[in-house]
Amino acid sequence: MTIANYRMKRNSDKGRSPLLLPLGEGFQLTTKDDVSALEFKIYRAVAEAFIRYRDELREWGYDAPKVRDVNKWMNSPTVKSVSAGASFAGFALTGARSESVNTSVGFAETGLAKTVRNWMRTCFDPQGCGYFVCVLDNLELLASSASARQALEEMRDTILAEPGLRWVICGARGVVRTAASSPRLHGRLCHPIEVEPLSMDDAIRALEARIGEYSTGGTPPVGPIGFRYLYEILKCNLRNALQKCEDFSFWLHDEGIFDADDSEHIKQLESWLTVRSAEYAHNPNISMVGWRLLDELVDNGGSCNFEDFESFNFSDAREMRQHAEELKGQNLIEMNAGDAGMDGAVVAPNGWFARFSRSGYKIPRS
Repeated sequence: MTIANYRMKRNSDKGRSPLLLPLGEGFQLTTKDDVSALEFKIYRAVAEAFIRYRDELREWGYDAPKVRDVNKWMNSPTVKSVSAGASFAGFALTGARSESVNTSVGFAETGLAKTVRNWMRTCFDPQGCGYFVCVLDNLELLASSASARQALEEMRDTILAEPGLRWVICGARGVVRTAASSPRLHGRLCHPIEVEPLSMDDAIRALEARIGEYSTGGTPPVGPIGFRYLYEILKCNLRNALQKCEDFSFWLHDEGIFDADDSEHIKQLESWLTVRSAEYAHNPNISMVGWRLLDELVDNGGSCNFEDFESFNFSDAREMRQHAEELKGQNLIEMNAGDAGMDGAVVAPNGWFARFSRSGYKIPRS
């Protein structure tokens, strides 16, 4: 999404229509979050974007709003309220002149959203000539597709309906596909797009770009050769591979290995993988049936649906789910709690490591 946002902004610089401007920050919902709190964060981010893009919007011929008062309210440690009858950014303030900490609850709850909506209607007129792009990421943090669908349905007629916003909603384990199938969301969300893992060549290029950007000299703990090996073990999951690179880097630090070259790092990585994967593979809390399920999950590409219990040689979905819970408790798989089409599991990074050891240190193939 970072690359897509950069390209959208670059195309905007070239004056292409419709105007698509990234907000510059992503959003997410968890089971602890409230949809109304998320909506306030989004309106605040849109206000910040209007402040950031104000001069450029005017150069491109858009009716950019006057943002000074809202900028003060959001970014000044104190604000000055004035006598009754005055108006602040479209929201009437009352009370005697005073200086107070910038915590105007009334404006935060109603005034900011109203002001930002008016800005978008005025700036992006006629409708369709421009949008801010919002990214709602990691929808799977809501734990089940039922929770995700409920959250999106709550947003259906509010923030999802704003004519000046366009949405990119992301989530793993099929949660977006199932949540977006709600009849109430038809016309709000398009059919989900399955994003395939990066090819090995692209993943290596991404690694090399990170090294080039963040390197301060010396040899990186995991170079292209070691990363290729790790990426394959983890079934081409870039996020998981980078996380394990970080784990290995901390291990090198703890071991006092600071000045190794590429060849030495590769040997150390192989040793670390052997030891770490064996720790997961020799877990005494997993039964033989649990290990069989993990092996068959790997052979099935790394995921399953409990309704396919017969394919995994279980008598019913309940029995299969029971052994999946056993693996989940040891962080070897992740489970999708919930409703039809989502009730299943995927192999977690530690599960791929366990299979790597159990297979005699061979790259998992499916």
